[in-house]
Amino acid sequence: MIGRNKMLSIFASFALISSVLLKAEETTKLQDVTIEDRINNMTEGSDSYTINYMSSATKMKLSPLDTPQSVSVVTSQQIEDFMLTDINDVLGVATGIDVQKVERDRTHYTSRGFDITNFLIDGVGAPTTFIYINGDLNMTLYDHVEVTRGATGLSSNHGDPSASINLVRKRPTKEFQASTKLSGGSWNYKGIEADISGPLNEDKTIRYRVIGSFEDSESFQDRYKSKTKLLSAMFDADITDNSTVTVGISKNIDDNDGTEQGGFDAYSLAVRDYDISTTTAPDWAYRDIDTTDAFLELDTNLSDFWKIKGTYAYKKIDQDAQMLTVWHTGANPSQSYLENFIKSENETKQHIFDITLDGVYNLFDKDHEVVFGLNYTRQEYDELNSYDTSHYGTIVDLDTWDGSTATPVFDDRYSKSDWTQKERSFFAATNFHITDSLSLLAGSKLVTYEKSGINSNSALFQKDSNKFLPYASLSYKFNDNLSTYVSYTTTFTPQSEIDASATQLTPKEGINYEAGIKSSFFDGKLNTAFALFKTKQDNVAESVGILSDGTGRTYYRAIDGVTTKGFEFEVAGNITDEIDASLGYTNLTIKDADSLQVNAYIPRQMLKATLSYSPNVLKALKIGASANYRSETNNAAIKQGKYTIYNLVASYKISNAMKLAFNVDNVFDKKYYGGLIKPYATYGAPRSFGVSLEYKF
Repeated sequence: MIGRNKMLSIFASFALISSVLLKAEETTKLQDVTIEDRINNMTEGSDSYTINYMSSATKMKLSPLDTPQSVSVVTSQQIEDFMLTDINDVLGVATGIDVQKVERDRTHYTSRGFDITNFLIDGVGAPTTFIYINGDLNMTLYDHVEVTRGATGLSSNHGDPSASINLVRKRPTKEFQASTKLSGGSWNYKGIEADISGPLNEDKTIRYRVIGSFEDSESFQDRYKSKTKLLSAMFDADITDNSTVTVGISKNIDDNDGTEQGGFDAYSLAVRDYDISTTTAPDWAYRDIDTTDAFLELDTNLSDFWKIKGTYAYKKIDQDAQMLTVWHTGANPSQSYLENFIKSENETKQHIFDITLDGVYNLFDKDHEVVFGLNYTRQEYDELNSYDTSHYGTIVDLDTWDGSTATPVFDDRYSKSDWTQKERSFFAATNFHITDSLSLLAGSKLVTYEKSGINSNSALFQKDSNKFLPYASLSYKFNDNLSTYVSYTTTFTPQSEIDASATQLTPKEGINYEAGIKSSFFDGKLNTAFALFKTKQDNVAESVGILSDGTGRTYYRAIDGVTTKGFEFEVAGNITDEIDASLGYTNLTIKDADSLQVNAYIPRQMLKATLSYSPNVLKALKIGASANYRSETNNAAIKQGKYTIYNLVASYKISNAMKLAFNVDNVFDKKYYGGLIKPYATYGAPRSFGVSLEYKF
């Protein structure tokens, strides 16, 4: 519990640090960045760990200093410096985000004690259908990632109090550029990628970008192999002086052999320690994921002060998998038996229509920003699960088991899902400048949600009409470098979790409060932020166990009065012209209405830090290090003590066109649990090495 005096001390310390940095700014001058990409908010080529502005939190283009919420960005430079290849790597360095592996192919994300379901691309998206994300999203397509912690009811469909993740695509360029990269690493990892961009006509009014990659890898776990193929094409066309149309399509094929379902039984791991290479996957298991993304975007400047943007986005995910769950025997938790042989085929389709109108109006001799938006999303989900129970109860010793079983015949029973989810929303907000220093950002969203069909053989119907989600914040700017704010919003989040009777839980609802102080230095190249937050929610899902119907599905209980409160601190950007750094600390409590701890698998304290150094005397060389600290966690069966994972990176520019890079992850080869989501657990990755050679044409 954080006492009031301690919080006041932290606030005072933050103010003191800000004043010191302000003084330092008077005598320190960093190199200017004037490239066009920086102006257009692309971070590629900016050499920076910060960004000029973002609209992820409010749909308004505001600088981090002027945004009345906790925001972070992982830029192209930081992604490159620390060889962050997928979204798990990126969110692993983002302040306040907890990343846990369910097993090698699925990941669970939380922030401020709650599941993250809002994943956007270029500010547009639909909440994920489930709390787990299948596959490791490749970062090759994206320029940077914006993270907004806390409720984002204005910019995303649901005002979920966890976080919103906005992936910003790389865009076609007016000048020709091309690059290729070869990579290798531990567990026979091999990768190649290519990125080509430029104009298609002399006037440069039509532009293209084509990106492709291929990865082939094994794992520290026995029997696991993965192949990933990615191809993307995007075209820009300036159809008038004021309008640009963009169209793009990408295809990602992710084939995984030797995949687990849920990982280890946590009760077995509580009494028995396995070798890091041990797996619960049989030799016939696989999970193949085929994802298609397409979008059409029209961006028009109506005048010098008004702009409208319309987007249609389509996503189709096909998954085909054969898996096995392993559980412990009741008499001897250290002894495992084969449980469910599962074949799963599912298809998800998403259609998203989004229109945003933003501009400036004048009232009382002051200019104020305003934004309006309409959004419609339709998600269709079709799944068929088949089972083979003829081998149920076969005892195996996972330490010596080679993964062999009799060939399964999936015809015993089935679980069918076929449902459609539709959401319609309208929002409006204005940033009203009461004085030159004081601003009121107020708005609301009106949401109608409907879900109907069949879920796991049971009829499903949920509908919430005209849910009103208000948002209000008050900001005060002391000067060009220092501001403070308070904000309030309500939350509404439909959820896919089921209870013991296999009935889908009703939506979560609650209230979110936040207050903070921010500072910016060196023309926005270094940003700091401190925030206090408190959220109260009802109907929060907490994992209980496995259904007894033989399907292997996890069921949950709904908890009312779940309260999360705590604080966050972040520093990110250019410390000097030789040093780039980021530092983020999170401290929180999660309790129910009876003041009992909830979701203990989520760490109550996290500290994340990255630092890169490129000496002026040898600019071709860059070295860096990162650290990720997590406090103790448990999932009822297993308790894990606090630990820190350290990583190292180094790169050298052989020439202006060629760069060699090397990294070591988990330098001290720490053995730890990378996922503790009840009732399963999985080991984190041991020490690994990587190397890449990049050539830019």
